[in-house]
Amino acid sequence: MKRPLIFLAFTSCAVLLASTAGYGQVSETDELTRKPVLAFDNQGKAPKQNRLIIKSSVPVTEAMREQVAAYGTVHGVIHNRNLIVVTPRGSRARATIEGFDFVESVETDRIRWLSAVGTWDRDILDVVDVEADAAPWLNDDAREVAETGAGVHVAVIDTGMMREWRSFIDEGRVATGLARAFMGGGATAEDFVPVDEFTTSNPTDMWQRDTNSHGTSVASHVVGFKFAGTVIDGVAPEATIIPLKVFPNGEAFTWSSRIIAAIDYVTQLKIDGVIGPVVINMSLGGGAPGTADRAAIDDAIAAGVIVVASAGNEGEAGMGWPGAYPEVISAAAAGFVNQFTAASFWRSVDVPNDPDGTGDSEEQNAFIATFSSRAIPSLGTGFGIDPQELDVVAPGQFTVAPCRLAGVGGGNETFCFWSGTSFSSPLTAGVAALIVGKNPALDQAAVEGIMKSTTLPMSGDDSRIIPVPIIAGEGSWDTDCNGEPCDPVGAGFLQADAALEATPAP
Repeated sequence: MKRPLIFLAFTSCAVLLASTAGYGQVSETDELTRKPVLAFDNQGKAPKQNRLIIKSSVPVTEAMREQVAAYGTVHGVIHNRNLIVVTPRGSRARATIEGFDFVESVETDRIRWLSAVGTWDRDILDVVDVEADAAPWLNDDAREVAETGAGVHVAVIDTGMMREWRSFIDEGRVATGLARAFMGGGATAEDFVPVDEFTTSNPTDMWQRDTNSHGTSVASHVVGFKFAGTVIDGVAPEATIIPLKVFPNGEAFTWSSRIIAAIDYVTQLKIDGVIGPVVINMSLGGGAPGTADRAAIDDAIAAGVIVVASAGNEGEAGMGWPGAYPEVISAAAAGFVNQFTAASFWRSVDVPNDPDGTGDSEEQNAFIATFSSRAIPSLGTGFGIDPQELDVVAPGQFTVAPCRLAGVGGGNETFCFWSGTSFSSPLTAGVAALIVGKNPALDQAAVEGIMKSTTLPMSGDDSRIIPVPIIAGEGSWDTDCNGEPCDPVGAGFLQADAALEATPAP
């Protein structure tokens, strides 16, 4: 007897649908038509939380590294920040390390989890006007904005790209020469594990050995993907992806130190003039802020990098970091009430555009997903930092993108309905790419201001029952999270056309 479909939400990782009989399986698969399937992304075991980031008061030397290594496992050095990352061999070893004369500060290495034709999610953002016809393969869906993201790089700090990524994404849309794997792809049997996790010199292709497919899916939300001979337009179809792998294969967690190294890499590319306008997307997050990762983000922003992150998938438990930092553009997740009502439900659903008071608007057709994290200000102040801040809402429930599941399709690749703020984030990053593509001189504050000033307002109780059997049980929300005030909608629903109209010419 088959078990019913269950809606699952985990931290800031991709939220997917569990299917009939267990982890990693699919409910239905048609290998001839390659129809999307419902999938579940297994989080795996939680890691031991005993890694430390050691901040040195002077540049790190090999002698200093060896001194620390005598008391623990050194995972690597981030030289431009004078950081040594180490797992001490017990509390006494940690105390010894903390007593070294060059040690300025010590903090926990925070765990971070994975938070042409158009589709409903591009339509509801006012990027592509999807026509509700019976022949979605005719490529007759017009873009609502002239900008395409040409000349803009989007760095996707994620799981990297799966081996089959070229089957789904145009190779010209990926900067293979700039792609990197920090930590070498992870400690799996097939992967090389470097002595220093934060070097980028070798091996050079670990970034495209991902076995999760999360990073490929995230990238496809920005630049689009190929589906059975049809091109599905991305938000910024002419942007260029820089895949940066920071998650080990087979794991849905990583360490903030790896993310710091990836952020620094993008920042240096920008400073050196290797790339022009650039947006970082981080579909990830964790339950505690960190001093070192915030410093890396702030330095990136100061260098002209635009930084976007997922809000998290913890619902009324609050946002994760780095999305909760006020200076980061954060994205909550929404769904569409009519998504499953048409025959070709995900490719030909027309979302009513530009509300004029005479009919349904995007806001009336959208709802805040149950899992989407609310901003709870006290969670930030409880750590002695800024209150949590949520910025915008973007589609994040049942968006279609490539995935890789064991036993499904030729080469194990297929398409899935993905859910999570992991996917509202790259859609938001794609709009950011359109904005800086139009005016490369705009900085983080300007891009965030444009987005937030042109949203479609939503009320805090805009979640609702969805008229679809497989999602029965969705309820309404309010602005009270377990007795504390919270913000589920930020400035409102992101609107690409309005944002670009408000973007000044350079």
